[in-house]
Amino acid sequence: MELLRVNGITKRYGGKVALDGVDLTVASGKIIGMLGPNGSGKTTLMKTIAGLLSSDLGEICYPGGAKRGVQSKGVISFLPDESKFPAWMKVSDAFGYFRDMYPDYDVDKAVEMQELLELSPGDTIKKLSKGMRERVALGLCFSRKASLYLLDEPLGGIDPLGKTKVMQSIISTHEQSSSILLSTHLVRDVETLFDSVLFIKDGKIIFEGECDDMRAQGGKTVEQAYLEVFSRA
Repeated sequence: MELLRVNGITKRYGGKVALDGVDLTVASGKIIGMLGPNGSGKTTLMKTIAGLLSSDLGEICYPGGAKRGVQSKGVISFLPDESKFPAWMKVSDAFGYFRDMYPDYDVDKAVEMQELLELSPGDTIKKLSKGMRERVALGLCFSRKASLYLLDEPLGGIDPLGKTKVMQSIISTHEQSSSILLSTHLVRDVETLFDSVLFIKDGKIIFEGECDDMRAQGGKTVEQAYLEVFSRA
């Protein structure tokens, strides 16, 4: 079943084209890697899909026919590349805020995420390390029963052990009724999660493929395919 369709999305910042006619379809039950170097357009595309940015051209068809705005934010759970929390907040306050804000907040999932990511409800967020704050943000993202999860560079400031925890949380949350679109430039760390990948450069999708096909037909890992495509792009 199709969850999301992006048709010809173009976004400019002054004279710079950040997204250049992007087409994308996301089916249900998939984990999709959106891979590319810094500045390739990953974050702009994520924020546009999430409804935080408006496109100059094109359209986005959301899960369940939701309209862009309140409705689309109700079916998409977005993890930005940098999350900011008020200085006074404790971990429990952040989860309480999500509980009050989102009708699809799931108490059991929230508890599961806190335990899996080793979050202490009484900790003040401003005193946590960058990696632990990113774990909080990830736990909040997955405390919702959304149709589509958008994860923008979820591994950036997390140590190797923490990355294992993050991947466990992604796997444990993945259901056939929902999908995950994960952007990263750290291909090797997460490529085993992906069902399919798309490579983006200069605001254009330059490659799409199923990971099993890449391994079976070409005998390549995702990282090897990534390096090959970008070496000639």
